[in-house]
Amino acid sequence: MASIERTAYPRFKRYYTANELDKIYTPTRIEIAFALKVTTGEENYFNLLVLLKVFQRLGYFPKIADIPLTIINHIRTALDLREDKSFSYQYPPTLSRHKKVIRSYLQVIPFNQKGKALITAVITESALRMDNPADLINVAIEEVVKERYELPGFNTLDRLVNHLRKEVNQKISRGDNRL
Repeated sequence: MASIERTAYPRFKRYYTANELDKIYTPTRIEIAFALKVTTGEENYFNLLVLLKVFQRLGYFPKIADIPLTIINHIRTALDLREDKSFSYQYPPTLSRHKKVIRSYLQVIPFNQKGKALITAVITESALRMDNPADLINVAIEEVVKERYELPGFNTLDRLVNHLRKEVNQKISRGDNRL
């Protein structure tokens, strides 16, 4: 099993400087206009923008509970919303709809069987030249991003890399040239 810290898999930092928050997580006027167009109500507007900014940074939708409060508070302040305006999704259909419109807005494809086939081929080919699981995960991440897919979960990548690496190594040790 590869350690997430040894890979390029995006994740939240423990601490952010004010400058990092401004550069990474402040919604632009275009993003604000988009959110106003596709949502109704201040809460949905706020929720969508938080989700949009974290997706832009990570390339996947994290668990709502995993989004750092510093990021949520920064976006709330940037939007000039009251402090009592909370970030939460009480209705799962709203969260699903927001994810769908964000993917569409950013022209990102949800990770699916086609995406899995793509990275399976890339990992298999790369496993002939490299053996470190973290390196193979990084190759997969690079390909997913290049092809505009949403990143799968880290554990999904890790399991796939370990499976394919084992398969390739077994074929090599048997002298099988049909990889």
